[in-house]
Amino acid sequence: MAQPHYNSMPARGHGTAPSFNPSEPRELPRYFTELEFLFASCGVTKNAKKKALGICYMDYNTSEQWLSILEYQPYNASQPALPYSYDNWKHAIISLYPGTDAATKYSMADLDQIMGKAARTDIKTIGQFADYYRKFYQ
Repeated sequence: MAQPHYNSMPARGHGTAPSFNPSEPRELPRYFTELEFLFASCGVTKNAKKKALGICYMDYNTSEQWLSILEYQPYNASQPALPYSYDNWKHAIISLYPGTDAATKYSMADLDQIMGKAARTDIKTIGQFADYYRKFYQ
């Protein structure tokens, strides 16, 4: 199936604009995936433009925080030891939100809660078992 092509990035708040709620940090990787899909569709290739667009969809407080990160500074070819690319900046952002990477997505407390609920509930149907199975392997 052909990938749709957009002439320009959507405006903040538009139904097709990527969004991220800082109180739901597990959604951050999806935000960046949607953002990067739009970059490819709109032909956005420059690091500075990508970082600026990454911030424009955020609320004021989040955008101020993301702007203050050292990796937001433009890439400086004369100082290659400081490669502040979009990818460097994105990884710095992700590191601000514990639980966004696959290794720390869920805690033992999450697993304990799922198992405790299952122990207190009779699983009588294949549908109930399937629900438990999906939650367990989340």
